[in-house]
Amino acid sequence: MIFENSAELIDRINELTGRNLRKTPKIFEDTSSYMNIVGGSVVRIGGNDYYIITDAKENRFGVDDQPKFWVKYAFDLETGQRKILKLVFHEEFTAHIGIIRIRCRRSPSKESAILELVQGNTRFMQGITVKDTADNLVRIIDVISGRSLYHYLAELESPHEAYFYDILPGIMTEVIPCIEALAELHRQGQHHGDVRSDHLWIEHGTSRYKWIDFDYGVSHTDHDVWSTGNLLIRVVGKGTHRLRDLNAEPDAYGCSPEAISDLDRALLLKDRIANLGKLYPYIPPALNEILLRFSAGATDFYSDLDQMVIDLREVFGLSSSS
Repeated sequence: MIFENSAELIDRINELTGRNLRKTPKIFEDTSSYMNIVGGSVVRIGGNDYYIITDAKENRFGVDDQPKFWVKYAFDLETGQRKILKLVFHEEFTAHIGIIRIRCRRSPSKESAILELVQGNTRFMQGITVKDTADNLVRIIDVISGRSLYHYLAELESPHEAYFYDILPGIMTEVIPCIEALAELHRQGQHHGDVRSDHLWIEHGTSRYKWIDFDYGVSHTDHDVWSTGNLLIRVVGKGTHRLRDLNAEPDAYGCSPEAISDLDRALLLKDRIANLGKLYPYIPPALNEILLRFSAGATDFYSDLDQMVIDLREVFGLSSSS
């Protein structure tokens, strides 16, 4: 719904926000200059008005207050629901798996295609794509009320052994179906492109895990497989573990720093230890063997996510979801 009448527009904004606006906000129908679209603006696209609340912020890597100027929190002025507006932003960089160079490019059209593909799939964020007057692909995303798996793990205070036996099995009942959902995405010719623990959200109320943010396109779709391996290392380890952690707290682990070789490190992120069985000897060999497939010393690799799911279900005693 478009509020053509300025007074009605102001009244609706005040009703939803509790503010006392008196001046008509600036209205954008072309979102190309996303830096100019700030809190208090209105984006008018797809036959609807969206009141911008604020920019989204990066929520990990030590940059919790770093704004993402192309991602906006907004109110849908027709329904009153909160939405996320992802505006067009182009970015490219190169990642590495061993000697393989992987080109990564942010692609609004890729994310738009996946949003259409996963409509109704509860393992993925939901949304639609509309074009603004400059033909920019604006993705309008339903807000997931919850927190990321990254933050959930970071906030757990239990020691690792208690976590491993009491909490991890429950986490894996959600993580494994999410990996299955990625495998299905691959079978349909798409890929996530940026698999990370902060891109797996735990919904309040349902405790269901959902993938978010799939706008990166990568030149090697195996990147999803390797990134999923890194996610598993984090989940099984209740966070990441580095050689400096062993040096700082040697009594917290089942081995000395000298016992860790270069082959025990993760291949994709070499500062992390993939061979968690050395750190925590109670980790079953079958589970540790899965993790070792993502180590620098690996000789047997996963070619797809399907076999990984089969192995994980067997290790955790979970039946197929089919």
